[in-house]
This record gives sequence, C-alpha cells and structure tokens, in this order.
Amino acid sequence: MNKISILFNLIILSTIIFIITGCSSGSRYATKENVTNLTEKVPIRVLVSDNNNHLIYEVNNTIGLYNEEKEIAIVKEGNTLNFAPDENNLDLIIADKTFKGKYFELKSVEPDNKIYYNGHHYRGFLKIVPDGNNIKVINRISLEDYLKGVIPSEMPIGHGESYFQALKAFSICARTYAVMKMSGNNSLFDVYLDTRDQVYGGSDVEKPLSNKAVDETRNLILTYNNKPAKVYYSAACGGHTENASNVFKDVDEPYLKGVNDGDPPYCSIEPGFEWKEKYPGNVFVDRLKKSGYISSDNFSLKDVEVKSRFESGHVNDLQITLTAENGDRKVVVINGNNIRSIIRTANDRHILRSTMFNISINIDGDVIIEGKGNGHGVGLCQWGAIAQSIDGKNYKQILSFYFPGTDIQELK
Repeated sequence: MNKISILFNLIILSTIIFIITGCSSGSRYATKENVTNLTEKVPIRVLVSDNNNHLIYEVNNTIGLYNEEKEIAIVKEGNTLNFAPDENNLDLIIADKTFKGKYFELKSVEPDNKIYYNGHHYRGFLKIVPDGNNIKVINRISLEDYLKGVIPSEMPIGHGESYFQALKAFSICARTYAVMKMSGNNSLFDVYLDTRDQVYGGSDVEKPLSNKAVDETRNLILTYNNKPAKVYYSAACGGHTENASNVFKDVDEPYLKGVNDGDPPYCSIEPGFEWKEKYPGNVFVDRLKKSGYISSDNFSLKDVEVKSRFESGHVNDLQITLTAENGDRKVVVINGNNIRSIIRTANDRHILRSTMFNISINIDGDVIIEGKGNGHGVGLCQWGAIAQSIDGKNYKQILSFYFPGTDIQELK
C-alpha cells in the first residue's frame, strides 16, 4: 500500500456514486406562485458554523469524502482533514496530500447516517465551502430530517400523546417557514440554526413523538390563495394574539390578524405565564441611555405609563417621563415590540417576555412590570396550541384557529 493508504485507510470507490446537488444561485424553487410548483426533493441548507479562516476536522466515524460532486474516498476514524480557503477555492490537506475544489462534502457511511461536528450529530451532508477568507460549514439535509431537529428544539414534547396534535400543527408551521426561506436568493445557505430562523439541534435532539408528528404531516405546508403562508409563532400570546402589522414592518396578511385566545386563555397553562419584573429607578434610566434615548446619567425617573394599547391588549406606546438635575423635563416614548429589547428583564439577561403588561412605580421608586405570556404574540401561540391539543382539537382546527382562512396543501 502507498503512504496515503497506510496513513489514512482511504478506500477509493469506483462503483458507488452519490448524486450531490451543487451550490446554486438565485431562487431554489420555481418562482411561480402556485404551491404545486414546490418540491420536497430539494434539500435545505443549514449554516452550522461560520467565520472559520481554517478548519480542522477530526474524523470520529467512517465518512465519505466528496470533491464537489465527485466521491473520492472513504476516510476512516482517527484521520484529520485540514481545510483552508484559497481565493474562490478550498484546499483540503491530508498529511502531505492536497486536494483542491470549489467545495467539499462529508457524509457518514455508518448505518445510523449521522456525522459529528462541533458537539452535535447531523444527518445528511456537511458541506465545507469557502466564502472569501472564511469557511462555512453547512448541513445539507432533507427537509423532513431537518424538521426532526427543529420541532423538539422549539416546542415542549410533554408526556404521552396529549401534545401530539399541537406538534403536528407546529410541524406544518416549521415546514412552511423553511420552504419560504428555501425560496430565497442566498446562494450558500437557507437558514441559520438559531433564533435568527428556527432553532435546530441536529439528530441529537430528536424525540419519537415529534418525529412521528413530522412523519404524519410529511410534505404538508400552510397556504393562502394557493401560496405558502407567512408563518410566525411565539411561546404564549398572553391571552390575545397580535396583528402582524403591529409587530413586523410591511406584514399585513388577513390571516395574521389577532385572535382571542380564550377565556381563560389557552396559553395560561404555560409555566410562568404570569410574571413580574422589578427595576430600581436608576437601572430603568440606564436602559434608556444604553438604547440612545438619553445621552447622560443626569436624569431621574419621574413617571412611567402605558399611553396606548393595541386591540389585543399588548402595549403600543410606553411613555417615560424624566427630570434632569437642572429641572429640565424629558419625555421618552417607546413603541410596540421595541419595548422588549430596550427595557429587557431586570437582570438584563433577556429581552422582556412580552408586551402584555401593566407598569407602575412603587413607593421606593422602583419600576414594577407585571405581565403575561412570552413572545411577540403573532401567529401560532405554541402553549395555546398545546392546550387545544389537550382539549381534543386536531392539528387542522388548531391551524385554522390561529391562521384563519388558510389551507393545508402538499408539496409535490
């Protein structure tokens, strides 16, 4: 055997060729509006790692190695792959052997079809691609397998099957969101694996019940007028979902109008549905300074009040009155969902849970916020869906409740 074969146990395969989709530009689906032009066969591309100017991959199970669309070898456990960008190409160095390509892909050839990277296992392929002086690692995976890593990352699973219809409803929402992202114009990847899109934990987070929910809704997406619907969701609406136009700029769909979540609210089963935050006056003022509403510390808090609410009950305008040491008076007004990212929680670790709240100043000068729910409140209320599932509603009824006027259609 030659040196490379001895060191790396590379077995060149001449009889097994895998067809690999290359990097594409523009829309990955037909641009026609009819949903039947979409297809389940296009994989989704999830960005799992970014900004690597050099990537060292330690092989911990037997993998297939591909240079662009060509399978070149099987690499055994214990080997090391060194990737480095070279202008618009990528160098792969194995000991004293260098391979060049526009990109490389790795795929497990073990029976479980899972490849390990950065503490997680992923189904499908890991695509290693240069992006200027950086290297991106992208999980290229079937849409259905992707969803199996999303659902338990975004939704409580519960015990038994009482949450099952909610999980099916959410599977359709998550699939619809992914399809819309796949229709975009990003030539390298479709979605992030965190809250910038949908939280994706790879195969490690999969659960039997959520996998079943994905399987039983296979290829189903939410549509309106035969087009994929714009899908939003949050943990708990606080008692009434919100009009999308009150939260997201230029989003005003008829099926994204606020709905009453019941009396008592379905989502009141959420742990911590009712919450309270307490801020010393100076801390509250400091939040305004950090956000650029005031330019100095020479202000003290005089008053805070809700000036207006949306029909849902969520706060629209929060007015804060400040006084300076010289007696000057300043009024700050914060609008809508911006309140959450500016005021934040008292410990400053998270944005404020929701804008469904009351606010006051106590006798000690502390600001007290008492609220309900968690999230922006638009679209599907996740804990509300769970409560409806527990009450015996099926996934179609749940989706119709939170997205009135929509339909469920199948990808072809």
